[in-house]
Amino acid sequence: MDDQELTIQELAEPEAKRLFRLFRRITGTTLYVGLLVVGTALVSLAIVVLLDGFDVLEVGLTRSTGEMLGSGLVIAVFGAFALGVAVEGPIRALRTRTGSEIEMVLIRVGSLLLVGGILLVVGRFIEKYVEDLPSTFGIANDILVATGVAGLTATLVLGAVALWGLRRFYADRPWLDLIELPVLYSLWVIGTLIVFNVMFVD
Repeated sequence: MDDQELTIQELAEPEAKRLFRLFRRITGTTLYVGLLVVGTALVSLAIVVLLDGFDVLEVGLTRSTGEMLGSGLVIAVFGAFALGVAVEGPIRALRTRTGSEIEMVLIRVGSLLLVGGILLVVGRFIEKYVEDLPSTFGIANDILVATGVAGLTATLVLGAVALWGLRRFYADRPWLDLIELPVLYSLWVIGTLIVFNVMFVD
């Protein structure tokens, strides 16, 4: 379906149906961006764990080679899985030609609240199962929790304002579709770092 057919379809359908479809599409892309953040962070953590285990870095995350290899590889697998799901999903800008800037920012806020809440709930649910595992698994779960909290707080504010600004001032630019999700990803990474440091770093 090309842009012209998409526009005709959006103009012809009922308002409630159009808004629901738009919310579903934006929530889908928001979920995949969140999974990209989680996957990137977990793979990075796995690399640090492995480098620490081989004494390339002196971080003190692991106490033995076996713990280093086991925890590092498991975290890397989960990180790669999150990245794989995100990459296989429709992680692309899906703009509507009939939505206002305010409408779009409200829907993006709603999608960030939903996705951030899901990630937070999953992290809190897993928390009790990693208490008896090596500390690196606890750190990995803290990253998941921080990503969810960031989606509900820092990214919600920064992302909503930034994406509204982009749509408000550059709506007619052909590159808007190409940078919208990378901007959201970058802000979510920054938000996750802020939240992680506030919540989990002494």
